[in-house]
Amino acid sequence: MSERFTPAALIALLFILLAGSIYVSQRPEPFSEGTFWQVSKDGKVVGHIFGTIHSNDERVTRIPQRVMEVFTKSSGYAIEAFPGSELWNPYHGLQNIRGRMMLPGKQTLAEVAGEELAQKVYTILKRNQVDEEFARRVKPWAAIHSLAIKSEHQGPIVDQKLLDLAVLQDKELYQVESPEELLAAFYAMPMDSQVSLLEDKLRAFPEMRHTMEEIVLAYGREDLQAMMDLSTDFIDKDPSKRKHYETYVKHAIDIRSVVMTHYMGAAFREGNAFIAVGALHLLGKNGVLSLLGQEFYGEYEVERILIK
Repeated sequence: MSERFTPAALIALLFILLAGSIYVSQRPEPFSEGTFWQVSKDGKVVGHIFGTIHSNDERVTRIPQRVMEVFTKSSGYAIEAFPGSELWNPYHGLQNIRGRMMLPGKQTLAEVAGEELAQKVYTILKRNQVDEEFARRVKPWAAIHSLAIKSEHQGPIVDQKLLDLAVLQDKELYQVESPEELLAAFYAMPMDSQVSLLEDKLRAFPEMRHTMEEIVLAYGREDLQAMMDLSTDFIDKDPSKRKHYETYVKHAIDIRSVVMTHYMGAAFREGNAFIAVGALHLLGKNGVLSLLGQEFYGEYEVERILIK
């Protein structure tokens, strides 16, 4: 989130795609704690994974000393997706990404979600200085992630901070998810789920600052399950709407985790890679830590590093 909702902020907001379980299972999810992990192959350390929150809150951007020691010694740095600017991603810049977050042709949000819902979205986005066309024609899934509160903090999000440091240290750079793959994860989301989730997000919007505060505190404790629960607390818990929750998790987390795990292999094969991804991609049987252990993805071993 940024002081002004500018085109550059669209990328940061896309990164704030947190999802989790509000339907509690009988057994706890694997990898429910821990944000810093060592990755090995056949007994040899090939890299590290650091779970982040895509936030510029100083409590998040103040990177622990143990993490910085490993980062400084790493040969390569991988980020979820390079920022959509000509500097980092000349073929897929901000205007392309912005356009793909909007409904096709002249279609408006009011036509697919109703006038009342669209007007609420429009009011919030205009308050954050989003341009008129985007505020009227934003896709429901994009609106969910564009409903933002003004940040009380200055500076870049932690992923960007690490990217800038990696450039200064002349590290090899990778991305474990392209902007196209990030956007494509949402393209097949059913429209009824998009609209239902948008209704839920608007209902929970007044509590967003409090929720983000609780997520940051849970992140400080390295409690991934608590972060999951908080980040999806906005979703209606009525059993009849469970399919919308499952759709959200599938498109916002699970599909993307598969893509990320696939690309992590390239970085690990080069050796000594430092990878930063949203912390909730670490959690559970569908998270990157579980997937890395599977034969299909290379049968890597992962070990938690305590950072406090």
